[in-house]
Amino acid sequence: EWKRQNYHEKPEYESFRQLLEAPQQEARELMRDRFPYPRFVDCNQHGSQARFLLSKVNPSSTHTSSGGAAYGGSGGGEVIQTDDVSFQTFMEYLQKLTVQG
Repeated sequence: EWKRQNYHEKPEYESFRQLLEAPQQEARELMRDRFPYPRFVDCNQHGSQARFLLSKVNPSSTHTSSGGAAYGGSGGGEVIQTDDVSFQTFMEYLQKLTVQG
């Protein structure tokens, strides 16, 4: 809500603006020498970009692999609904194709 009210753009909140910009500046410095150049995604917590980013970063946590944690169980973190398959599922599929092939 504070972001929609643009507190970080008001002169009396200059220190708050600097606090928000520091991680972005550090990320730009780290990415400068990387090849291939990584994609930087700036997003709000629980926003659509954040859900998309989490599903790409960790596609192994899905509704089928949560073990009930998404429905009131004691899971280790937030479950992200994604259509992507985990690396383990991909490897198992390749092994199955190799053995059958």
